[in-house]
Amino acid sequence: MMTPWGYEIDGELPPLVDFADFDVMTGGKWRGDMRAMSAIAAASQAIRNHCGWHVSPSMTCTARVTADGRMVRLPAAYVSDVESVKEYDPRTESWNELALPGEVEARHDGLLRRIGTRFCPAWDGVEVAYTAGYDCCAVPDLANAVIGIAEAVLMMPRGVASESADGVAVTYTTSAQSIANSMTAAQRSALAPYKVVGSHAA
Repeated sequence: MMTPWGYEIDGELPPLVDFADFDVMTGGKWRGDMRAMSAIAAASQAIRNHCGWHVSPSMTCTARVTADGRMVRLPAAYVSDVESVKEYDPRTESWNELALPGEVEARHDGLLRRIGTRFCPAWDGVEVAYTAGYDCCAVPDLANAVIGIAEAVLMMPRGVASESADGVAVTYTTSAQSIANSMTAAQRSALAPYKVVGSHAA
């Protein structure tokens, strides 16, 4: 499945928090509210768009990226494993696999370095298969951000379409299926460690 952030994942992308955990963490406050699942999904998407990648859970990914000399930056803030690195050869119009770690070194923050020479400079000339994403249970501040945003949607009075707070104009649908850019400054600060380096998201 191709993600909105330009890389493929193996499987479907679930919400950052499932309803059972949401129900427990909110003390059953929204149990029976049919809008809750839509609010959780919208909050998850807003956070992922803000961070520039899927964030959680840990998933097998494939990305084609453009190198900057000897360096490649993957669209992820946490990479637990790099399975393969392939480089495009424009002379033969084929992909050649590079040795790990002999020809390429990888860091957990998604940065890869070619040893001794440069990567192919072709646009999207490096293909990387890797595992990236956090276990949401291990990063409770991420779950708290999802819950805070989802509850903000659910607490909007019926019929209210928009409001402005904390210097941010927020638009909602009456069914709470959209949260736009409803994150507060505190929530954005809490999400800073999960944001892809170089991401221009708000």
